[in-house]
Amino acid sequence: MGEEMRVDIDAMSDFAERAYVVHIAKELGRPGALALRRTLQTVRQVHDAISSERLTAGLTVVSPIGGFSSPRPDLSRTFADARELTGWHTNRPLTVLDTKDGSLTAWPELIDIKDIAETYVAYRYSGYQQEELVTPKQRHAVTPYANFPSTFGIPYFLDLREALTQYGYMCIKEAQCDTFSQAWRSSARISFRPKPERYMRRSLQRHLRASLRDHRSVEVMPEQNVNETRPVDIKVHWASSNRVALIEIKWLGSSYEEGKSRPTQYFPESRAIEGAEQLAVYLDLYHKESPEHEARGYLTVVDGRRRRVREDSASINREDGFHYQYAEITYPPEVLARPDFAPPVRLFCEPVITPDEDE
Repeated sequence: MGEEMRVDIDAMSDFAERAYVVHIAKELGRPGALALRRTLQTVRQVHDAISSERLTAGLTVVSPIGGFSSPRPDLSRTFADARELTGWHTNRPLTVLDTKDGSLTAWPELIDIKDIAETYVAYRYSGYQQEELVTPKQRHAVTPYANFPSTFGIPYFLDLREALTQYGYMCIKEAQCDTFSQAWRSSARISFRPKPERYMRRSLQRHLRASLRDHRSVEVMPEQNVNETRPVDIKVHWASSNRVALIEIKWLGSSYEEGKSRPTQYFPESRAIEGAEQLAVYLDLYHKESPEHEARGYLTVVDGRRRRVREDSASINREDGFHYQYAEITYPPEVLARPDFAPPVRLFCEPVITPDEDE
């Protein structure tokens, strides 16, 4: 996607301008047509600064024609550039005024457009593919584009989510990835070898590099510190934007060292919950250290749990091997409610079941 997607976004923005300029010009004349262009430019800048995942409370962009006012000065802030909105915006409604001189005035709440200007062209984003252009007398729904949340923003994080889900089917489910397959003690895929996370991290890193290669200048980097002491497993940075993804990998199941009857490590469901809480801390640290970045956290759980496994288990029956296949994990609601925390991805690893074990 990358450059190709950027061209698509440019084309869709131009299409939106052409599609609505006639209607808006009939109502507001040439000043309305110019305000429409200014509105769409500002809309693009805001969507570049803030991901659609953090705009679910709503976004309004207003370009006044003629005079305007700035209500609630106690709440408003003025910015020279839309990128300054990234660290300032919280998960609240956002209203942005294009003041014509290139600066932007913003409020962390929904402001009635008529309190800003009597004559205007405005834009509203109310959620996934819910966009419209508004004038004093008209409302025009913006035509959705493909599976983009917004016609005016590049869905970097949506692409990453799809890549992680694809990784589960292509690489994890039956250990089709040569790198990931080294994490298992044997080809039966019953228990892991000690410290299997190094293979998981390397495997996912390779998959993401291949899956996101169509993006311009994407960096997929393992074991990156969010501050001086805390490393996250994988950091993805789309260098042509301010988007950053922090990926934490946690595995569930047991690992054994050859010749030892007790597992070297055993991680139940609680390990994934700890991972979610840990990633939330990492995100807080990252936001503090790099407020100009639009960072989002992704917990990836590699689930290799089996029932009734011992060190000498060379095979497993279907009932025990697939016991945890649909055992979804309940995470702390306050973590899942974070606008910068993506729904965790649980990737179940299937064991090899021999015909004898199914009898």
